[in-house]
Amino acid sequence: MECKKGAAAMLAWRNRFLAEAGLQEDDYDQALRCAEDLERSGVISAGEWIELVKQANSALLRAR
Repeated sequence: MECKKGAAAMLAWRNRFLAEAGLQEDDYDQALRCAEDLERSGVISAGEWIELVKQANSALLRAR
């Protein structure tokens, strides 16, 4: 069940922050805070958190 919860949380995070072509700096900061909250609360693993951070980094670079 935890695996499904983490997968659903990651999908929701992607839909929220990566739906646009790229992230602006304010949205990037919010995306990182949200990803950190998910990891800290145990919803996602540290490895999954790293994946979200990488995706946020790529989205920030696309916006520039």
